[in-house]
Amino acid sequence: MTLSLRAMRYVQAALQKGSISAAADAMNVAPSAISTALAQAEDTFGMALVTRARAKGIFPTAAGRDVQRRIDDLLERYEALLADVSDLRAGVSGSLAIGYNAPIAPAFFPAITAQLLKAHPEVTLSFSEGDNMSIRAGLVDGQFDVILFVEDLPTPQIATRPLIFAPTYCLCPADHALAQKDAVSIPEIVREPLILLDRPAARSYYMELLAQGGAPFRIAATANSTEMVRSLVAQGLGLSLLNMRPRDMPAYSGKALRCLPLAGATNGVLLSLGCAPGPTRQLAQIFMDACVAFFEGPDGAEFIVSAQR
Repeated sequence: MTLSLRAMRYVQAALQKGSISAAADAMNVAPSAISTALAQAEDTFGMALVTRARAKGIFPTAAGRDVQRRIDDLLERYEALLADVSDLRAGVSGSLAIGYNAPIAPAFFPAITAQLLKAHPEVTLSFSEGDNMSIRAGLVDGQFDVILFVEDLPTPQIATRPLIFAPTYCLCPADHALAQKDAVSIPEIVREPLILLDRPAARSYYMELLAQGGAPFRIAATANSTEMVRSLVAQGLGLSLLNMRPRDMPAYSGKALRCLPLAGATNGVLLSLGCAPGPTRQLAQIFMDACVAFFEGPDGAEFIVSAQR
């Protein structure tokens, strides 16, 4: 038989008060509840904890005094745990682990977190990049407090908060013939050599989109980093499809690029914040609110290429 925390509190009251009725008054329960808890405790521990004297109350045995000390210590540590967790949830301190599946995140996370760290210099933030699957698994496993990921299918273990919809766009060299257009279609794109972002989920998404061009296409190169894709495109090796862009930054190669909306297309990805369901630490809530505020403002709009119809 196990002994609940409530029963231990009843036993504690009885041993402290030396009276079943006094313990019942203190705990605001019927005397029978105290008597039942004492009987359960004696059955659980396999020893008598009190001696009973009619009209004189109860008296702890030697074993009862030892059990009382242990119960006092256990309940004190339990209350301390509750207080510590409450402080952790309410306090803006400690560390926050953030996982993200957004290669362009280094272009906006520093701006988002600058004000948070300025207001709360005692806070420590840690950022880890990964693919969509590993980031979600890290949140469920407790590795991360907050994640930034592409939301596709609902995951019961993750509470989500939509952040921004990023339409798919075409990336081409600034001196390419298509760069002079206001928008470009998938059939136009598939006529050119292609550079494919080869990351989990992204590869199949872009391949399916390219197949809508209705014609065979050629993948000239693949890369598992966005910046390598950008540099290969800037070098004139082909066109690519992406969803987020940095702030007018040239590729690492130094060559200029152009981001073109997809004509008549509504394709894109929903970038969302994720956290564990239930009560959220104040620090995590502040961080998520800052992310939402950033992308609702003009700065956030700079990272997407608006689709045209």
